[in-house]
Amino acid sequence: MRTIRLDAVVLCAVLAAWGCGKEQSASQGGEGASAGKSRQVAEAKVPPYAYPAPVKGHVKEINIGEFDLVDGIAYPSMSGAGTVIYVASKPIASPMLVDSMCPLTQARALSKLRNASFSEITLDTAGRSKYFSAGAPFGGSLTDLTPRNWSSTLKADAGRAAGSVTHRQYGKFDFDLALSSPKVDQISDGDRQQKRKLAATTPKPGAQAITAAYVALRDAALKKDLKATLAALGFDAKQSAAIRGMEGIDADFLVFADRFLKPGTPGDPWDKPGAGQVRGEGVKASGKKYFNDYYFDVCGDHLVLTHIVEQSP
Repeated sequence: MRTIRLDAVVLCAVLAAWGCGKEQSASQGGEGASAGKSRQVAEAKVPPYAYPAPVKGHVKEINIGEFDLVDGIAYPSMSGAGTVIYVASKPIASPMLVDSMCPLTQARALSKLRNASFSEITLDTAGRSKYFSAGAPFGGSLTDLTPRNWSSTLKADAGRAAGSVTHRQYGKFDFDLALSSPKVDQISDGDRQQKRKLAATTPKPGAQAITAAYVALRDAALKKDLKATLAALGFDAKQSAAIRGMEGIDADFLVFADRFLKPGTPGDPWDKPGAGQVRGEGVKASGKKYFNDYYFDVCGDHLVLTHIVEQSP
């Protein structure tokens, strides 16, 4: 099975005073820098985090590319449409998301952080889905609404969802996932296709909260601080330690962090029930100008980044 990877006063002669001062300062600075670096390494070091891959499959399509599928989440939709299955091409710490109040939102956030492609379906009690969707994290996506193009199965019991999906054109995957019990309504791709929205009574986060969430995330990303970035995304300490222990996460994070611009000044905040967006303008590390839109979904007390649209003038 594939495995996915926590004063001493010194009097110097007048002619030697400058050299003495420099030597002492350099010595102290070197020791301080070394100690500081050691502390940073100790704080950053977390145990490796790995678990058996609960998903196995492969998707290929000209607009979204070709990728394996290795991880995912499953939960019963609050709309009653069935069991939502979201699978990803890289580990997204799925055991840490089982008890999440919004597993789909957090899975989407981690897919962006890991630059992972995805596929999604919603299976009814007979194991049928009205749609098949897939996409790249910052590229194209597809949604097929013709059920005869794929076959699917589902066995949901004892807190697990297992089954398979085979698309005649785009590939297949098998899954055996723990079932989550969300506390917050989430909009799946299937919901979007059915034009289902959150209840009108769902509070809007407000422009100030959206801007604050973006600024906290931007500042952490630009500092290349993964721990602070995960906190800004709403992951708790246990989730954060596991995510930081996954193989390849540091390299993925650098790619993610480059999608935040300098100065990245926020503007045009906009919200709707349970979600919002803001625009940031500036340059990437390459010096190329961008104006990017950052989309957030509400997850408890946090606004979680679930999508970025990059645009270059």
